[in-house]
Amino acid sequence: MAKLDQVIEQVLAKIKLRKQQSYEIDYQNQNLPPNEQVYIDNANVTINDVTIDLLVNLYRINTNDSWVQWILQGISFQVIFTFHISLYMINFIPKKMLLDWPVIFIVDKNHPVFSFYQNFVSRQNLAILPDESIIILKPNQFLTAEAEETLQLKRMTKKVRGDEDCIWQK
Repeated sequence: MAKLDQVIEQVLAKIKLRKQQSYEIDYQNQNLPPNEQVYIDNANVTINDVTIDLLVNLYRINTNDSWVQWILQGISFQVIFTFHISLYMINFIPKKMLLDWPVIFIVDKNHPVFSFYQNFVSRQNLAILPDESIIILKPNQFLTAEAEETLQLKRMTKKVRGDEDCIWQK
């Protein structure tokens, strides 16, 4: 029984260590993605220089793309992915990806991107977010007066998109 306890203790130690470890890679379409050992050892993976093409392929679950296969397998391992993108790519992110996918989008390595389901976004919704976040809203979504104040105090940027679809979905 002592041997089983030791194995369990080792597994729990590995899981704890994995939660604290991160891996960062630059996306290059012509190169193969890393192997699965990355998400066995790391619970957080950051991909720099994510392209529109990768976003489109990932959203469409194009498994002919080796990077898409790798990211999807990482998601099945409960990896939290962070995609570093440029400011101009915000309009290329489907709203469903912002809301439902286990991916964090960060603009210029400093500004996380968030969106909301509800039509009225409150101070509470914004207060828990990091300073200098980018908030994506639809035309039928509004910030309460207190949320507008919080937006200013936390130096957040509000972007209103015409609809839930992004540019390439039209």
